[in-house]
Amino acid sequence: MEQFIPTGPFKPIISLKYLAKVLTTFLSSENEIEKIQAEQALKVLEKAPELVSGVRSYEVFASYKKEIEQVMSILFPAMLTKNEIKAAVFPFSNQFFYASERFLHISKQTTTNIEEVFRKLYKKNENVANLNPYAIILNQYYGYKVDFERPKLLTLDGIDGKPRTYRVTFNADFIEMYPNENAIEITPEILDILLTNADDEDVWQNYFPDNSWTIEGFGILSMIDVTLDQQIDTFKTHLIQPNKESFQFLLEDIREIFNLPNLRLGSYKVDHKKIIAPHDKNFEMLTLAPGENIDTSNYACDHVNNLLFNECKPAIISNVENYHKKHNGNRLSNALLDRGLKSAALLPISIGGELGFIIELATSEINQINAINMVKLESIIPFILSYTRRTVNEFQNEVSAVIQQECTSIHPSVEWRFEEEATKYIYMRNAGYSPKFEEITFKDVFPLYGQVDIVGSSLARNEAIQQDITEQLEQSKMLLTGILAENKLPFYEQLIFQIDKNLAAIKEDFHANSEQEINAFFKTQLYPLFRHIEESTAKNDDVSEFLKLLDKDNKTLYKARKEYDTAVDQINTVFSAFMDKKQHEAQEMFPHYFEKYKTDGLEHNMYVGQSIVKRLKFHDTVLYNLRLWQLQVTCEMEAMYYQQQKKFPLPLKVASLILAYDIPITIRYRIDEKQFDVDGAYNVRYEMIKKRIDKAHIKDTNERLTQPHKLCVVFSSSAIEREYLAYFEFLQSKNYIGKNIEVVELEELQGASGIKAIRVDINQNLQKSTSNFTVEDLQTV
Repeated sequence: MEQFIPTGPFKPIISLKYLAKVLTTFLSSENEIEKIQAEQALKVLEKAPELVSGVRSYEVFASYKKEIEQVMSILFPAMLTKNEIKAAVFPFSNQFFYASERFLHISKQTTTNIEEVFRKLYKKNENVANLNPYAIILNQYYGYKVDFERPKLLTLDGIDGKPRTYRVTFNADFIEMYPNENAIEITPEILDILLTNADDEDVWQNYFPDNSWTIEGFGILSMIDVTLDQQIDTFKTHLIQPNKESFQFLLEDIREIFNLPNLRLGSYKVDHKKIIAPHDKNFEMLTLAPGENIDTSNYACDHVNNLLFNECKPAIISNVENYHKKHNGNRLSNALLDRGLKSAALLPISIGGELGFIIELATSEINQINAINMVKLESIIPFILSYTRRTVNEFQNEVSAVIQQECTSIHPSVEWRFEEEATKYIYMRNAGYSPKFEEITFKDVFPLYGQVDIVGSSLARNEAIQQDITEQLEQSKMLLTGILAENKLPFYEQLIFQIDKNLAAIKEDFHANSEQEINAFFKTQLYPLFRHIEESTAKNDDVSEFLKLLDKDNKTLYKARKEYDTAVDQINTVFSAFMDKKQHEAQEMFPHYFEKYKTDGLEHNMYVGQSIVKRLKFHDTVLYNLRLWQLQVTCEMEAMYYQQQKKFPLPLKVASLILAYDIPITIRYRIDEKQFDVDGAYNVRYEMIKKRIDKAHIKDTNERLTQPHKLCVVFSSSAIEREYLAYFEFLQSKNYIGKNIEVVELEELQGASGIKAIRVDINQNLQKSTSNFTVEDLQTV
């Protein structure tokens, strides 16, 4: 029994008429690609007139599946299908008939009924009308300018238990609505009634009776993933907000307790023996000048400095003038007297066991603050501590929020620099300026690049594809041959002939388009036939078993490819886990920036230099140790793989490559791209070499530099050559590499010449050292 789109006030018709109209306008386009696409799409529609004239049956529309896919590809470009989240929906319906790959992927990765969520998106509850189609009529047909727009956000619960939020928009460009005979003219007076009773569905149905309007065409729902935006907004709302207790209330409370209406309150921050301005702009600094940053040792006399910064105890100066005379006018007494302050108390505040702030209390008269009345502080000091700790937490959250908003995936080694910029950002913002989060650069850093790559990954993947397609076609031929024995139909013979042609083509000339062409043949010719046979009364068990072997999503045999993909994924997981563990050890040697990428293998970038660290001193020995560490880890990682190779689904081979670059470069964090990149035209040479050495050949030969079981170090200077030959001599003594060490010259690379490489054999049975090698170990060999 045919199923039709449900009706109500609107009579829906599924049609591509208005798309065809738009395509017709493209026929005169000066853009040749647009013109060709339009011509091809219109030819498809000419052969399927029902798609233009319109249908109401789901089944009839679905019978044009191939034509729909061809035409909709214009609105859903293949190059964007994995990025865009959108779907074409039937008119006056939340059921989609065509969607991008990412939309389909999302729909499979959620436990939420996506069509039900779309339905509720346009209705506040079951008794409220879906105003979307009415909006089209009132604004497009009648020309009323009624604002129906409101943010449309939906949340989908993932199968991993994590919700994601999407902003949804509806495109009605390919929908036309026109009145039927029983339609009621919507006058301005009726519009007033409708808008006054916008939530009353009965009122809308009264002026839009059943089948009073025809809604023809199709709509496009688009979604944008705004999960991160929502998380950041929520984060800022909760954390970057003013203190609930006002500063003035706190000040007046302290004044009342001490009965000192002229009491002044100030504060400053202590950070690694440095005194700096407080982040809370409500506090003034009573003992420091604006913008003054000093060492704690220069703050006051030795006694006061020891109380505050070593013992974390209060310092009370009841008579500032006497204190000034006794200590011959030091920096603290001068600051207080310059402000007319004659008595003061300095209260250290500990945050998490460390001195964080100093609270300043002072008055303009001597002895108003003294050791006796300071006992009263005991009643309010918990409140002061709570307030101070809260402001510290809020400030730290503000710093984190700015970093989260402006940057992402910040490596711990460089987090300090982002915190500095975020702190500067907040200070400027609190001062009333409109700050900009500046791009962050690290100058004069040494790059260390390496990779452990699966050898011949493209060839292996193609072989897996050929194997799957061949088996798929051979089994299809076997099934058809059996069916042909019972039913002598020419159509079956024709299919067997086509299968034989495809099998021959696979053996003779398998190219990039072969997979796509053969899969298209299978999906359009063979798969529908096998499904028909399975569902018919003359059910064939062999056909049913074959269909069970096919991948549910792609409707193709996914056996050898799955084995390959699984092997690559497992190899990458093992490499990544090993590198993470070794990186932790390397960071303890000396902090440096590190990032890794999973490809057909594992790549990593390291940057080390003085600008990367805040307080430590960089020395060339650090670079030498990290270079030796990189060699050691690469040998151990490849040897580990071959020792565990039997555990993986396929016996794939790997090759290791390192680029030794001895010229310091500058890296810059690109705010717009949320990642580090090499900065400057001169430094781009490093990136050019890095991208080309993987496929490089040895000069005057057809031999690839990278080979299984070998470690290659690419370089361009004699100093690097001597350095790495010394490392390899040491690794030979540790039985990490074989006896053969060769130095080769590479073919001319675009943008670089005179490139050489050292190539060694990795000992697959090496015994991993219990500790990391250092350059000091070289001297003991």
